Amino acid sequence: MEFNVRPVARTCAATGVELTPGRPCWSVLVEQDGQIVRLDYSPDAWKGPPADAIGYWECLVPERRSGSGQEIDADSLFDYFVQLCESPNQVELDYLYVLALLLLRKRRLVLEETLSVDDQNIMRLVGRGGEGPFDVVERDLPEERIGQLQDQLFQGTAA
Repeated sequence: MEFNVRPVARTCAATGVELTPGRPCWSVLVEQDGQIVRLDYSPDAWKGPPADAIGYWECLVPERRSGSGQEIDADSLFDYFVQLCESPNQVELDYLYVLALLLLRKRRLVLEETLSVDDQNIMRLVGRGGEGPFDVVERDLPEERIGQLQDQLFQGTAA
């Protein structure tokens, strides 16, 4: 099953009050009209998950990005991904993984299969245009590290 869940909302689903960046909130997935929908709640408004919840979790509201707000297009991200795949060093493996996740979200890459090699999970990815396959080792990264790597990507510097 494939579904696309949006990032944390700017306002509480129950009260409409703005969610404060850097503060906790509760997120829940529910089905509405055949779609998987994410709802975010301030801690004060959280009364626990609804009976029809698919899943729920506590998270931090991300800081708003400053700058021009322009995103790098998927093809530019893909070109950089291909360069990293050619000979990633140990430091770039985290960056390669985060870049692969971004390209999956932008639907520029497709997950063909997940393999297990030497006790490591590997995503086998193919490009939307038939490029690849590309094997990317899944990394166990804290959300904070993923955010740092994404920030570096959008600032034009690599980790």
